[in-house]
Amino acid sequence: MSTFRLRRWSSPPAFLGYGVAILSVTAALGTAQLLEAYFKSTPTVSLFLCAIMFVAWFGGLRPSLLAVALAATYFTWFMVEPSGSIAIVGRDVPRVLLFVVTSLFVVSLSAAQRRNALELARVNKALLAENAERRRVEAYLDEAQTLSRTGCFGWRMASNDVFWSKEGYRVLDIDLNRQPTFDLLLERVHPDDRGHLQTELDKAVQGEPYLDYEVRWLTSSGGTKHLHIRAHRMKLQSGEDELVGAIMDVSETRLAQEALHATEVALAHAARVATLGEMSASIAHEVNQPLAGIVTNGEAGLRWLDRRQPELGEVRAAIERTIRDAKRASEVVQRLRALARKAPGKRLPLDLNDVIADSIALLQREIQNHRIVLKAELATALPQVRADRIELQQVVINLMVNGMQAMEPVADRPRHLVIRSAVEADQAVVAVQDAGIGLEPATMARLFSPFFTTRDGGLGLGLSICRSIVESHGGRIWASPNEGPGATFGFALPINPETMA
Repeated sequence: MSTFRLRRWSSPPAFLGYGVAILSVTAALGTAQLLEAYFKSTPTVSLFLCAIMFVAWFGGLRPSLLAVALAATYFTWFMVEPSGSIAIVGRDVPRVLLFVVTSLFVVSLSAAQRRNALELARVNKALLAENAERRRVEAYLDEAQTLSRTGCFGWRMASNDVFWSKEGYRVLDIDLNRQPTFDLLLERVHPDDRGHLQTELDKAVQGEPYLDYEVRWLTSSGGTKHLHIRAHRMKLQSGEDELVGAIMDVSETRLAQEALHATEVALAHAARVATLGEMSASIAHEVNQPLAGIVTNGEAGLRWLDRRQPELGEVRAAIERTIRDAKRASEVVQRLRALARKAPGKRLPLDLNDVIADSIALLQREIQNHRIVLKAELATALPQVRADRIELQQVVINLMVNGMQAMEPVADRPRHLVIRSAVEADQAVVAVQDAGIGLEPATMARLFSPFFTTRDGGLGLGLSICRSIVESHGGRIWASPNEGPGATFGFALPINPETMA
């Protein structure tokens, strides 16, 4: 809040105040004498006191003291001793003292009233300025919230009082005249997200300092919004806890992300189809030649054997050419496999926990969309392995995505996905456990075979590629059913010898 410099109402110049004091008391004396001459009335004391009060209000303390002294002189000169003498006899002393004390009392009251009036004017001016500044700041805040589509709210958990800003009402699509209660909020939250919201509210009640989550919100027109809520706990001066936060409408962002994701999926599918097409053309072109040579050399060898006198030398040469063409075909297949694997990357010492953390970060949107409850149980001080980060990240992501897809049909229990890291002997182990539909015994042996899939629309290459990557790093990969629902996929890699040393 800005600091205001208030200009106080300044007192008049000193000479003016003293002049007003002399004139006011003299005018009071003259008025008293006129009243006595014409109306036989002598309200001298009252007139003097009125003059003193006026001087105290107009000029302040010092001019009012001058007015008291002058009034006491006039009072003694003209009223106590009408003869014009300032000598006071004993019987008149109390009278004069009473007049002086009364005058001073009037001065003190008038001066106090004047100070209070000035202070009240100053405070009032400060309050007006502060209110104007507050209104200006509130206007800026409302405008900023409108532009950013961000509303603010406060929740006092003890009294259950809820406050929403104007933009908060607009984001929530609630009438400004309606008090938002928790029953109303839960009613407007998407049914699939109510449990999630209740969980977050329970965390706040239990003392969670920070909250950050998203929910889907039902609008009055029947549509759905995506709201991002961030809040933190703070303690008021009264000692009461309040949850203060912001609520943002991220519907357009989510729609853009979904459109981008759909485009990425379409591009990835097109790339896979194009790659398979290129691989098929290469196989047809590169493998047909050595296969044709194998057939030709085989037929030639048979003809040399069918002679009356077999030409063993020629047969041997045909067999050697056949072996040469077979090796050539094998080399072509190996090159195609390297192409599908995009060639070996840089293998450096790395922490598998970091790879898991990066993979989880990349899959946050998928985790939220699938309503997955993710739990990471990572070993502390996990030894490093020597591997390519991108390839291992591809393996972890693939296993996590498979686990989430296996839980898509699950509706009668929580969708728990647990990812673990551990050390077993001289190997670092990563396991992904889901609570999905599980594995059939008949499919266990073919899970990692190329083009084998149990999912409609799947290509069956994901687990096969994972197996190729893990085995190329000198590790192993496996799958096993859980004792309860779901299955566990894991892989193990040898620990970097330098780390062990």
